[in-house]
Amino acid sequence: MNLINIAKHLLYLTKREFSDDDDSKTSADEIAASQQLFEVLKSFKDSYFNELDVYETLDFDDEYDEITEEEESTDEEDESIDDMDDFDENQQMHIYNQFTLEEMEDIIEWVDQHPNYKFTTIKHRFRKVKLPNYISRFREYIKENGTRLEKLDKIKQFMWDEFYIKRTIEKEAVHDTDLERFGTQKARELNWDNFQKEYISPRTLSFTGERTTEVAVKKKNNVTHSYTMQPITSTDGQLLDKFLLILQETENEFGKRVERDLIVPPNVVVRASKSGKSSDEKHRTFLNEVLRPLVGRKFLLFLDCWTTQTDLKKI
Repeated sequence: MNLINIAKHLLYLTKREFSDDDDSKTSADEIAASQQLFEVLKSFKDSYFNELDVYETLDFDDEYDEITEEEESTDEEDESIDDMDDFDENQQMHIYNQFTLEEMEDIIEWVDQHPNYKFTTIKHRFRKVKLPNYISRFREYIKENGTRLEKLDKIKQFMWDEFYIKRTIEKEAVHDTDLERFGTQKARELNWDNFQKEYISPRTLSFTGERTTEVAVKKKNNVTHSYTMQPITSTDGQLLDKFLLILQETENEFGKRVERDLIVPPNVVVRASKSGKSSDEKHRTFLNEVLRPLVGRKFLLFLDCWTTQTDLKKI
């Protein structure tokens, strides 16, 4: 594309739409806005497309208020943009649904280039960023999913390499199950078949004579377990078919999105609780839906001395 022609026609359209005889002096904001428009224009130089998506604002009201607007800042604005405090998981899902990975990377890149800017400036530039903790969530998501995409690329490449060797060199027949096996094999090599849920033990090795022992955690609620798995073992040491899995959810039940996407194997009974721990209701579920179908009318059940489990009225 010819950028000069684009600029000329843009000037023509602007004069026709906003005809004004006022030859006022160009302001700093107008210069800054024109520089941003020029950067957008440069993106068309080697492009064959005429579709443009812009997620940034050209409003410069607070680009230069680092000193003048201090008295107007609120507690929320003064909050650290890298604040790692826990917040509602539904809000977290809202963030991930509203932003693409590319948008998050662009926002973080801009924030890192302007470390002294207040959150008001960031919010003004990126309208969809509502709270300071969005920034820390973006960093988490980029870190986790960047690694995830790299692993996916390695798995795809490994599957292709194996397919190529089997067909072109060894001349073996290759089926869908073989491709699945290649992918699973590489995922295990990359240690990607784990159930990853951070749990911080209340105990740790440290130094003799230490008065205060400190341990850092990503989230405060990880100092206690946030999911419960309750299997059954027979007296001969065999693990029986079904087990109860209790997952942590903010409202004591699964949200519509989670419920829709949740994959539940036939040998697993899944329930939700705010703490991720069992309760009277969940224990009755364990007895009726997990244990009862696996045993006869008479059986001997060994349980620990947790109050809910030792109450015979509930059994």
